Amino acid sequence: MRIVRINKGKAINLPFRFLSVISVVSLTIVLLDALPEPISIFIVIAIASLLPAIWFATNVIIIDEDHKTIFDGVWTMGKKLGKPANYDTIEKIFINKVKTRQTMYSLANNQNIVVNHEYQAFLKLSNGDKYFLISHPLIERVEEKVMKIKEKLDLK
Repeated sequence: MRIVRINKGKAINLPFRFLSVISVVSLTIVLLDALPEPISIFIVIAIASLLPAIWFATNVIIIDEDHKTIFDGVWTMGKKLGKPANYDTIEKIFINKVKTRQTMYSLANNQNIVVNHEYQAFLKLSNGDKYFLISHPLIERVEEKVMKIKEKLDLK
């Protein structure tokens, strides 16, 4: 059974993960004041059991070469959120150079535009579907990760 799993990063960004923890802690404080202690502890434990699913949710691409399916979705706590799609063959992995713009404003309402380049890697299937893999400002980092993915998939 040949299954290749490509990790694309966390599905929920860090501020929202911290916000979920802070909200559970504040909910605990409110419930301890509002309800009897055993009931509030039970409710908080039930809600807090969802924190690991939020904290460890990861965007992944899972390629099953035996069944010719590709899954692009979220994986958390052993569960996959999304639907796999069938494919014939993997055509190639390619890298695009994309120009990014960021506009920053100062307190004096001055505008500063910063233009950078970012490299994005995609997986292309024979039917034309493209799946985003990774992005990074340094081409060396993207090429290094693409080479590892190509080795896993036996692509040239």
